[in-house]
Amino acid sequence: MMPYGQLADNSRQNKRKGDSMSGLQGLKVVDLTIFAAAPGCARLLAELGATVYKIEREIGDDQRTQGVSWGMKFKTDIDDAAFDCGGFNRRWVSLNLKTEKGMEAMLKLLSDADVFITSNRTPALKRMGLDYETLHKKFPRLVWAQLRGYGERGEMADEQGYDAITYSARGGVTMSFPNAGEHFEVGNSPVAFGDWNSSNALAVGILAALWNAQRTGVGDKVVTSLYHVSNWGMMSAICAQQQGQPHPKNRAEAPCPTNNSYVTSDGVWFVMCFGNYNKFHRKVFEAIGMDPKYWEDESYTSLEALAQNGKNVEVIAEMERIFKQKTWAEWEPYLMEQELACEKCRTVEDVLHDKEAFDNDQLRRVYYEDQGYGEDHSYTITTAPVRLASLGDPVLYRSRPVGYDTREVLEELGYSDSEIDAFDADGSVRCYAGEPMPESVLQPSYGLYPANAQEAQELADARAAEEAAVKN
Repeated sequence: MMPYGQLADNSRQNKRKGDSMSGLQGLKVVDLTIFAAAPGCARLLAELGATVYKIEREIGDDQRTQGVSWGMKFKTDIDDAAFDCGGFNRRWVSLNLKTEKGMEAMLKLLSDADVFITSNRTPALKRMGLDYETLHKKFPRLVWAQLRGYGERGEMADEQGYDAITYSARGGVTMSFPNAGEHFEVGNSPVAFGDWNSSNALAVGILAALWNAQRTGVGDKVVTSLYHVSNWGMMSAICAQQQGQPHPKNRAEAPCPTNNSYVTSDGVWFVMCFGNYNKFHRKVFEAIGMDPKYWEDESYTSLEALAQNGKNVEVIAEMERIFKQKTWAEWEPYLMEQELACEKCRTVEDVLHDKEAFDNDQLRRVYYEDQGYGEDHSYTITTAPVRLASLGDPVLYRSRPVGYDTREVLEELGYSDSEIDAFDADGSVRCYAGEPMPESVLQPSYGLYPANAQEAQELADARAAEEAAVKN
């Protein structure tokens, strides 16, 4: 029994029937990306309704090999949860872009596409003729988008960039999270943490360019980088560092005592977040039973005073002494009753069992073949962090083997069966020739609403009716 999400019929269509075109339905995206960051962008667009053609080499995206490096133990040729993280909702096309016919098919796809997304470096794109300048001349309305490691200028412009080194290490993220002190030790950021964040930035740029292309008929060049997104995420730290706030920080010296981490008597860490100390310090201090001097003596009542006299250290020590007197089980209901903004510092294991995340379809269970995931063979995945009322929770379609849709897509481009056979034989393309996919792989996964094909149709019909009423 699936406790939260559900599975539905075996339709592979990512668009709803009916006259309406909700979200990005009807948008065509050509995805020439590898690993996680740029594929994450393509997945976002796909979950919002776009049709995305995933272009792979005959050996497949490098991301198909990465599960083990994440610490995962189970995968098969048809079941790969690590690859699905950036691979849901695609049409799977394998083209050898070093061949004439492979590139010909690629350009045919691009001629009718709205968006081209790539993570290839610029020199390689120029060699293939897939750089912005070349494609913009051929297809002026095409939105061309690139996710880079570093920016377009500077000595690192054409260097390879990865989440761990470009976003986390160079961006200062890795050095900022551990607590400063004698036991400071650098750890590793969660795998692909910067990749998934960067995918959001590229998607925003693409949507801006699409809006302009719709008005003008002219596409644009959209660029972001892992390093730039890291700088964006570290914005407050970069500003504060220049005025004397070092990073990494020491929580015992936090400038705002009511925006800090604390630990209870049973060793549970939690974070309190009242950034407006001047307004809320008394509310907090009275609630937890601190001495009245902390809201009556002006040397404690404003952040400006604490910054001058250094008494923030004393306030933090006193708050810490009080919080260590009770367990988290005792503190949590009381803090919520007093409307003190706090959250327990949860582990990934905690998050996997957080009903709040499942209630909002942030996390969803998807069926996989038996790979050690539990008796019901379900595996918890994340969904795109945005919802459109006209689409509801996204319908997810798992990844397919390399070249699974190549033949079908080439037929749509006008190639005959004999031509496709010849291209497959000479290595210009790769068409899937393996065993038929199990029904479990073909089944889409529905969220909470729509929870099945019927509800999806009802949602589409309601949208169509609304659009018709506006037109009339």
